[in-house]
Amino acid sequence: MISSWKPEDPPLYDIQKTYLENAEKGPFFSGKIPSRPIKKTKRFQLFGFELNSPLGVPAGPLLNSRWVALAAKLGFDVPTYKTIRSFAHPGHPLPNVIPVKLVSSHHAVLSEHAQDLSSFTITNSFGMPSRSPEFLMEDIERANRSLSQGQVMIVSVVGTPHRKGTFVDDFVLAARLAKEAGAKIIEANFSCPNVGKSEGSLYTSPESVYEYAKRISDAIQPTPFIIKVGAFSSRGQMKEVFSAAARGGVQGICGLNAVSMEVTDDQGRAALGEDRKTSGVCGGGIRSQALHFIRDAAKTIHDEKLGLVLLGCGGITLPEHFDEFLQAGAQIAMAATGMMWDPYLALRYHQKTEHTHAHSPTYP
Repeated sequence: MISSWKPEDPPLYDIQKTYLENAEKGPFFSGKIPSRPIKKTKRFQLFGFELNSPLGVPAGPLLNSRWVALAAKLGFDVPTYKTIRSFAHPGHPLPNVIPVKLVSSHHAVLSEHAQDLSSFTITNSFGMPSRSPEFLMEDIERANRSLSQGQVMIVSVVGTPHRKGTFVDDFVLAARLAKEAGAKIIEANFSCPNVGKSEGSLYTSPESVYEYAKRISDAIQPTPFIIKVGAFSSRGQMKEVFSAAARGGVQGICGLNAVSMEVTDDQGRAALGEDRKTSGVCGGGIRSQALHFIRDAAKTIHDEKLGLVLLGCGGITLPEHFDEFLQAGAQIAMAATGMMWDPYLALRYHQKTEHTHAHSPTYP
C-alpha cells in the first residue's frame, strides 16, 4: 500500500527556489514509484486517444519533460505541459508560490505550510515564463516519448500582446510551435490571472473568444483544441462564451483556472510586492467554486448541445475529490496543487477504484 501524505512531506516543487531552478533541477522527488496494475480493457477516451483513467494535471506544475514523465509514472494519464509562448520569456521573481488561507472570495492572507491537504491553498504567481522555441521543439517530443500506453499529453499555449503583429497573431504562432513540436492536443490559455488584464480576461468576451479560437483552430487543424477559462459572472455569459468557442472550432473547455485575489500578509501588505497585489489562488480553498463551475458548465454544454469535452480542475487535493469532479460533469479531472504536495495522489485513487468502476464512458 502507498503511505498516506504527512505534513512534513516536501512538495515536488521547492517554493524556496526560482522557477528556473525548479525547471532545471526538479522535480524534487525521491520516493519509490509502486507498480500500477493496468487493465487490458481501456474504458476511457479523449479525442480518440485511449486512456487508462480520466485523471490528469492541468497547465502549471509540469515545467518540462522530466516533470511530465514523473507525473505520468505517478498515475496522471493526461498531463499538461506548462504554458508556452512563441519566444523565450522570463518569469516573475521570488516569491512565486506561498501558502495562503481565504478570508473572503476576493482576499487571501499568508498561512502556514500544509497541515490538512483537503483545505490546503496556495497563491502562485509566475507570469507564464517560457523556454526558447529551440528548447521546446526538443523537449515536447521528449515529453511525448516519456508517456506509456493509455496516456496523452496536452500542450498549453498563450499569446503575448505588444509583440510584432497582434495578440491573436502571437497566439497562432505559439499554437503552431506546439503543433510542430508534436503536441497531440493543444490548449489555449485565455484566463491566466497573473498577467496583464488584456491577457487574463480574454475568455470573458464571446466576440474575442470566437475570433481567437477560429484563428487558432484553423492554424492547427486537425489537432484537438481546448481553451482554459476562469469564473464567469453569470450563466448567461458562460453560455455565450461556450457557444462562441464551439463555433470557433474549440472542442474542449478546461476550468476552473486559478482565481485572482488580493493576497496580503497579516499586516495588510501585498504579500508578493506592490507590483503584484493580486495573484492566482488555487488548491482546496477554491474547490467549492470550481465544482459549482463544473456543474454549470456541464449543464450549459448539455442544454446547448455544444458537444464540448469538459476538463475540470481547481482544488483536487484528496483522492475522493477526483470523483467529485467527475460526478459533477467533468470528463477529465485534474490536480495541480494536490499533485505538487502529494505525488501519490493519483496512485492512491487508482488503488481505491481498481475494482469499483461500473461504467465505460467515451468522450468526443
